Amino acid sequence: MRRGAAGGRARPTDEERFAALYEAQFHSIYTYVWRRVVPSQVADAVQEVFAVAWRAARDIPAPPEDRLWLYGVARRVVSRSRWEVARQGRLRDRLARAVEKQGAGRGLADPAEARLEAALARLRPRDLEVVRLVIWDDLDRRDVAGLLGCSVNAVDIRFHRAMKRMRDELGPSPAGGGGLRGPASHLTRQ
Repeated sequence: MRRGAAGGRARPTDEERFAALYEAQFHSIYTYVWRRVVPSQVADAVQEVFAVAWRAARDIPAPPEDRLWLYGVARRVVSRSRWEVARQGRLRDRLARAVEKQGAGRGLADPAEARLEAALARLRPRDLEVVRLVIWDDLDRRDVAGLLGCSVNAVDIRFHRAMKRMRDELGPSPAGGGGLRGPASHLTRQ
């Protein structure tokens, strides 16, 4: 709180109002979001709710209306998250159909290549993007983190999670190389 000219208490700063709102409402907003979005989207959605509140700190109404305002933000973020999950599902289905069609149309001589393409199509979109940027675009993980707006640790986790899924799905190779050989061999690069 800032002090007024006469030594009395002045209106709280935007930062103080946001901190108080966050402290008072985090649990209820987290629970609200948790009940409405897929588990993998909860943290991102809650973060977005409070990011919107931070950017709009001057426009947040005074308590108790601030709580309802924050729920309105959360409702819009949840709606956008649901739309995005549905959109990703439609895109993943379309990509899988295209991969199957392309594989059948090309008459792939190597069934491992078709399996690889299908396995890639089943990765989570965020994991697939990391794989593409690290392997296909040959970007450094720090650059990928900067591009995606996340930490290098998050990039490492997504990359290793994707690679484990690929190894699990493709199975071991005859030589014991973890299944990533032939057209998939470039995926083992660290």
